[in-house]
Amino acid sequence: GRAPYMVQKTIDLTAQAIDCSSGDVVQCLTIPANTRVIHAGVQVVESATQNTGTDATVTLGAADVDEFVTAFDIDGAADGAYAPSATPAADVTLAAADTLDLTFAGSGATFTAGKLRVYAVMMDVSDQSDAAPTEVARDALA
Repeated sequence: GRAPYMVQKTIDLTAQAIDCSSGDVVQCLTIPANTRVIHAGVQVVESATQNTGTDATVTLGAADVDEFVTAFDIDGAADGAYAPSATPAADVTLAAADTLDLTFAGSGATFTAGKLRVYAVMMDVSDQSDAAPTEVARDALA
């Protein structure tokens, strides 16, 4: 059988030119085809600070941009804080490969500090074919 697995990535907000006022999107994790996303979320590793403005938020989703996290205040959250989970509106099983994306909103143009950890617990649900034992004639094996 198969088991769920977790993947994660830390996003350094200062290493990329993320503009909250433009609604920038950062592709964080690749979700393979035929995968069930059991849970996904965001954790603040290092509090976010913008060059101007104090209203940076993120959403997290794949086909639905806020499927897992909705409007999490990343510049108001303490180090180690987890985003509240949104209740998925539907089954999140993807037939085709996709990405788990952070969408930014706010007024500041760039960040001077901040790191976010994006994580997902997933499971491959592709067809395993017939896993039943095959019948054979015992004498044929001798």
